[in-house]
Amino acid sequence: MTLPPAIPTRPDADINHSLGTAGVVVVCKRDGFVEFRDPKNFALREEIKLPDFPHEVVLSPDRKKAYVSIYGNGQVGTNTEPGTRIAVFDLATKKLEGFIELAPFLAPHGMCFDKDGLLWATAESSHALVYIDPARGIMLGHVETESLRTHFMTANADGTKLYVPHRQLGFVSVVDTATRQVTKRIANFRYECQGVCAAPDGNRIYQAASARPEINVIDPKTDEVCGTITVAGMGDFPPQLNRLRVSPDNRYLVMSFHVSRMAAVIDTAEPERQHLFKLDKGPMGIAFAADLGHAFVTNHDEGTISSIDLKEMKLDDSFKTHLGPETMAFY
Repeated sequence: MTLPPAIPTRPDADINHSLGTAGVVVVCKRDGFVEFRDPKNFALREEIKLPDFPHEVVLSPDRKKAYVSIYGNGQVGTNTEPGTRIAVFDLATKKLEGFIELAPFLAPHGMCFDKDGLLWATAESSHALVYIDPARGIMLGHVETESLRTHFMTANADGTKLYVPHRQLGFVSVVDTATRQVTKRIANFRYECQGVCAAPDGNRIYQAASARPEINVIDPKTDEVCGTITVAGMGDFPPQLNRLRVSPDNRYLVMSFHVSRMAAVIDTAEPERQHLFKLDKGPMGIAFAADLGHAFVTNHDEGTISSIDLKEMKLDDSFKTHLGPETMAFY
């Protein structure tokens, strides 16, 4: 199968992929902190303790607010005390403004904005997505996915559709953000669906598999799988959590492998051109510097962030954090 083209894009083409030089937000799940750090030397500027346990972060399209999901005390399928809130931070003051209440919907995790500026979040334990008016800080409604373990989510580049994989299942739900309906289930993935991300040119959705170093590529124009990218050189590959992120200029796709302690940097135009990096324990979240010269990967189990030089294709630094850094975002 032939993949849709990977077209170079402006770094601000995707409303859900933040860049900036003012600072970086790091969500440290295990210790329950949100950290505000210097974007160049990663010096700690401020830290705020949150209820157990914060997981994901997304920034508002104007980059003035950060939203952090409070997932609960467990993992997928074992979250016995699920959270019901999203924390809201003012980035200029680095202060916690308050919480958006989602009850009775449980276990918010993945988040993104749509074309109309509404904030969407998965409600994993309620088998649903919720949509929120961020200006008023209230939940407006929900969409039933009729499926267990709605964990990750991404929006296409223009925010008109959501792609929702279901952990421990083999299909992806497609949601129209205007009609707020599930319009399709992309089925028959060979392996459990894991992380998902959208290319900023609007031509590809990348869906990671759990039990193989494999990425399924979805054409968002047809919502069909149009090809597969295999990450070479991974050796023995136990089932594991994988995450994906495309650089804002659409040049590289970065994939983290939680158990294997690896990250792969893949050329989107020529996917066979790949580089592998051995990281610290538990690689998870991925972000890019404003100059697009570095990718950063949080190492959840180690309490560090690894820096990958994308020009020299080498590891060039590591920074300590609180335990459990899961996600991060530049602003």
